[in-house]
Amino acid sequence: MNFEHTYELEDWEDDKVLFEKEDWVSLLKLREERARKQPSDLYAQQRFAVILNINKKYKKTLELITPLYQKNHKSGFGVQEILDALYGLGKSENDFNWKTKISILKLDSTTLELCVDFLKPKRKARNILEIYGVLIMNADYCAFNEQRLAQFLINHPEKFDIKKDSEYFLDIELKIKRK
Repeated sequence: MNFEHTYELEDWEDDKVLFEKEDWVSLLKLREERARKQPSDLYAQQRFAVILNINKKYKKTLELITPLYQKNHKSGFGVQEILDALYGLGKSENDFNWKTKISILKLDSTTLELCVDFLKPKRKARNILEIYGVLIMNADYCAFNEQRLAQFLINHPEKFDIKKDSEYFLDIELKIKRK
């Protein structure tokens, strides 16, 4: 332990600072160094793959994650990073040799019905984050974020009572429209 400095950053703090600054180049260097120092740490490898994708280094992501996915596919390791890289390269999920079938949610009738099924037994309105949380637990990958989900769902007023107190999408709450 170094007692000369009264305060040193913990491992995660410098990562967080760079992420919040959106300093993707520096964060890439930091995570690459950590991944190189800890080759058996799947979390370090996965975080490196995430920042590779943010920096649009999609081929490098696939080179890094594919062998790790093949060894750890039963836990779902690397699916999101692989899909982000494939989509970044203009490819689809069908352009990868998956070990097991993956489930991808898109903004379509399947996702709409999952939202309806979740909200049906609920008496009170639920916010977008809660609905999104349920969806990500029902799939290996969601091809949308919370904001796009909110935009999609508010376009279905025939199914939902929509409470929108502000323009901020996270404030939107929905419940099933009762007849």
